[in-house]
Amino acid sequence: MDLGKTFKKMKKMLSGDTGFTRSLSDFLAANSLHREASPTVLIWELGGFSLILAKNAIFSLALKVRGYGARCVLCDGVPEACIQRGLEQNEAIESWSKRCPGCLAEMKDMADKYCLDYSVVGDYVDQGKREEFSRLSETIEITGILPYEYLGVRVGELALSSTNRYMKGYMVDVSELKKEDERVYRKYFYAALVNSYLASEMIRESNPVSILTSHGIYVDYAPPMSLGYSKGTNTISWTSGFADSMHYFTVPKTANKLDMRGMSLTAWQERLEAPLSEKENQSLDEFIHNRYFKSKARDIAIVSKPEDPALLKKALGIDNDNPIVCLFTHVSWDACFDCSTMLFETANQWVIESINKMAAITDVNWIIRIHPAEKSEESLFTTDDIIKQKFQSLPGHIKIIWSDSVVNSFGIYQLIDAGITIFGTCGVELPLLGKPVIVAGNAHFSGKGFSVEPASKTDYLSVLEACKELAHLSEGQVKLARQYAYSYFVQRQVPIDMINKNERHWGDVDVTRLDELLPGKNAVMECICDGIVNGTDVIMRGAPPTTAPGQNREPIP
Repeated sequence: MDLGKTFKKMKKMLSGDTGFTRSLSDFLAANSLHREASPTVLIWELGGFSLILAKNAIFSLALKVRGYGARCVLCDGVPEACIQRGLEQNEAIESWSKRCPGCLAEMKDMADKYCLDYSVVGDYVDQGKREEFSRLSETIEITGILPYEYLGVRVGELALSSTNRYMKGYMVDVSELKKEDERVYRKYFYAALVNSYLASEMIRESNPVSILTSHGIYVDYAPPMSLGYSKGTNTISWTSGFADSMHYFTVPKTANKLDMRGMSLTAWQERLEAPLSEKENQSLDEFIHNRYFKSKARDIAIVSKPEDPALLKKALGIDNDNPIVCLFTHVSWDACFDCSTMLFETANQWVIESINKMAAITDVNWIIRIHPAEKSEESLFTTDDIIKQKFQSLPGHIKIIWSDSVVNSFGIYQLIDAGITIFGTCGVELPLLGKPVIVAGNAHFSGKGFSVEPASKTDYLSVLEACKELAHLSEGQVKLARQYAYSYFVQRQVPIDMINKNERHWGDVDVTRLDELLPGKNAVMECICDGIVNGTDVIMRGAPPTTAPGQNREPIP
């Protein structure tokens, strides 16, 4: 999830626009219902991404005209370690702070552009607290960081997660840390402490009716979600969806784990009680078709249309009729592992032990599909590298589709008999074709009745041994899979359709459509605001993302 590269290309959007700001100011002056005593929504953006802040600012505008105060907090460099850092930058830790003033200036420019009320970290974390957290982070035994909790937040886990992201594929083994990597780990631990204290202080002071952030993970975004949930404050985060202008708005289900794109049990039960209509089935099929045949997905770079299964089988050198099972790898340092419980300690361990097991099961044709985003996300040490390092050669019944392959994943779906994942989208898509998926963890689609879910690593390896006997999904299971997929891909993806279309996904609000921010003027924004204020997953019904966003889509009451 390397947002930095994308955002750097779009900094031209951040240039001052007095006409734009004047339009927003006039709109708020005429329509804002916010008063000093109004309930507050805390908007948290410590990642330093001004284009993300712009989207939060759009929600702020909509909240103010509904009578809510929107208070934003920006990073001023106090946490030091953040999502902006990365091993690929070859930047000495001592130099990290040099970029902070420029980052803050950019964030302030965006906040001013959108008439946002904001504070900075230093307003709440004084020098005494900074020294206290610094001493702790520098003196604690390295093995004591991971289990460490502060104010109920699992700050040690957040530190490890953010360090792994920083390492871009060189997964951290705490028992074997190099000195420089240990310093990075301790810095992220310090940031987790600072941000947790900040969240606690801001919640205490403002007593917000709700907390809104993007992502909801890492040391940058997770603390307010964990604390808010624990304190009974409504909390919600958003993340980009699978198509331009589409978004997921999700509330945490536990204090220290956020499923960024899943859904609540209540929402799933509601979906179960309503079989898909013919129109809903068509909408789902249209979404999948556009995703893999028409380059309408933000997360997939379509190079070719799905291959014919027989031709793909031949190209892979599979010359027998044994079952074909594919393990779909993940970007090992990506956010999904902050949202899912794995059966293995790391994704790398999962891949290695799976291949070791597969090598001994010769009556199955195994495919390892390396995630294409390993290249596009600029991983420094990829799953390709792990396999090449750990396995000098592989038996002929194991085939590797490397990350730079142009093979379309839907072609693989059509070829194989079953799939394996921890958290991947294939866990929702393959069952639509009636094909079982083995889940090496607890994903958002687990427990829905259409996947194979071993309870432990031992069970998982046993399932691999017997996977050639996995049955095609029943008609009832496919029906369940379609109900979940429709809710996940169509209802849960929410269009923010007031963004300037010329600027696409990361654009500014269209000032000619500001009236649609008002109550009752836009059903989508109404639903988003209800979700933010009430702390509920945002779920839409109606036309799919492939139509003009916002048309014929109504909120679920």
